[in-house]
Parts: sequence; structure tokens; C-alpha cells
Amino acid sequence: MNKDNFVITLLKEIFTHIGEDPDIEVEENENVLSIDIRGNNLNYLIGYRGQALEALQNIISMALYRNLDKYKTVIVDINGYKEGKADRIRDMARKYIDKVRFSRNEVEMPRMNPWERRHIHVLISEYDDIESESTGEGKDRRVILKPKK
Repeated sequence: MNKDNFVITLLKEIFTHIGEDPDIEVEENENVLSIDIRGNNLNYLIGYRGQALEALQNIISMALYRNLDKYKTVIVDINGYKEGKADRIRDMARKYIDKVRFSRNEVEMPRMNPWERRHIHVLISEYDDIESESTGEGKDRRVILKPKK
């Protein structure tokens, strides 16, 4: 069974148990498996600050590794939640960039999960005058923005 069929079968089984029948699309690019789930009333599957969505992502990733012996980065999005969240993260980052430029000092952003921090680092790489670094451990890990010397 290939990855796409395995993931769709797994998700359909999970959704059958919770009484949902959403549309599921799976797309694979290099080492990333993107799963887009669309349906009505699925907000509870996103959870507070996306925690349930991340848990679903982890379950799929672990099941893939355990059953197909292949590690893939799995990204799950439900009804465009992550797309909207990425936009909000970029908007927040731009406000912090303005703070760094104005104060000429480093600024610490709120704690973020790895996916959010990656978006910040990618955005900052487009700026010539600002640099970023992650600091902290575990759930307290955050991004620091500072002016380039």
C-alpha cells in the first residue's frame, strides 16, 4: 500500500469513528506529505491554538513510520486553518520587525511551535537588515529578532 492510500484509509477510519465524512486530499512533495481536509463543523478537530490538529498530524506521522517504515514530514490542514494562521504569523512578524528597526535592539517573540518558528525564519530570511534565531527549550522555545550588524 502506498503512502497516499495508507493515509486516506487511516483518516477515513478515524473520521468514521467520530462520525464525520470530510473531503481528504493528499499531496506529496519531496519529503513532505500535505493533507488537506475539508468539511463542515470540523473546528473541534483543530482545537485550542491548533493543538488537536498537531496531535492528528503526529498520529499520522507515527502511523506512517510504523506501518511503512518511512519518515515523512506530515502537514495537515483543516478548512484552511494553517493557511490563515500563516498569514497571521507573517503579520505579527512584520510588527516585531518594525519594533527591531525602531529600537535597534533585539526583540523576543512569543513562544511558538516548530511550524510557526519556521515560518518566521523563512520570512526573516527575505530581509537584509534583520536576523532571527530560536532560543529556549521545549514549549518555551521562541524566536528572537535582531538587527544585523
